[in-house]
Amino acid sequence: MGIYAFKLPDIGEGVVEGEVVEWMVAVGDTVTEDQPILSVMTDKATVEIPSPVNGVVVKRVGDVGDILPVGAMCIEFEVEGKGNASAGEDAALAPAPEPEAAPAAAPAPAPAPAPVAAAPPAPVTPRVPGLRPLASPAVRMSAREAGVDLTSVGGSGPAGRITRADLEAHIAGGGAVASSGPARTRRTGTTEIKVAGLRRRIADGMTASYSTIPHFSYFEEVDVTELEALRQHLNANREEGQPKLTYLPFIMLGLAKALGEHPICNAHYEDDRLTVVRHEA
Repeated sequence: MGIYAFKLPDIGEGVVEGEVVEWMVAVGDTVTEDQPILSVMTDKATVEIPSPVNGVVVKRVGDVGDILPVGAMCIEFEVEGKGNASAGEDAALAPAPEPEAAPAAAPAPAPAPAPVAAAPPAPVTPRVPGLRPLASPAVRMSAREAGVDLTSVGGSGPAGRITRADLEAHIAGGGAVASSGPARTRRTGTTEIKVAGLRRRIADGMTASYSTIPHFSYFEEVDVTELEALRQHLNANREEGQPKLTYLPFIMLGLAKALGEHPICNAHYEDDRLTVVRHEA
């Protein structure tokens, strides 16, 4: 008998992690090859992961709602034969050579990370009041478990996103908020509902959009007397079977012409490349 360790496979192009939606097997269950064992939700779809082998489940990694990165071990089976335990043994040998190379370069890199890790949070610390800080679900869960208020953590990621390294640095610096627990117990008349699954994806997407897309309102009064006369004339003389014209086609035509004259308005900014990408009108 051997142990077969199964890692979360590459579910689709661009997918780097998945949320555990449902475990379809328990420890001790006997499974067959291609039997669904796990349901995972990604940014694109909810996918059932089949078992790659026949065997008995001896270990599961991750509970419902947990985020697993692609390539992370998610389940182990006891199988007939050797299994793939040798892969784990090879991996265990990998760290050995590193300590030998580390002493030579250790003095130089060691001081460098300290100022770099401390510098990014400084400019990002000020936040818009009421704006939910950007962080992945896994980081938010770790912050809740550690009793850390993410609004007090500086983010070094794109658009101020708080990474796991930022959170760990904050906790290491004594930033854990121990008083957050008692403060919550004093609340009355509130109900906390954990957001998971599709709703979590929607919430993260809306938060990212609010943080990265400029929001503004613009009002202008326009005399559309002549436009309305043209619209009524075209509707009165339309051929049979043709739908009536609304204001929308005229607005879209005006927008298309305006974007052609002002191409910068038909563009988007990619902050990771510091580049403005213009689109053809």
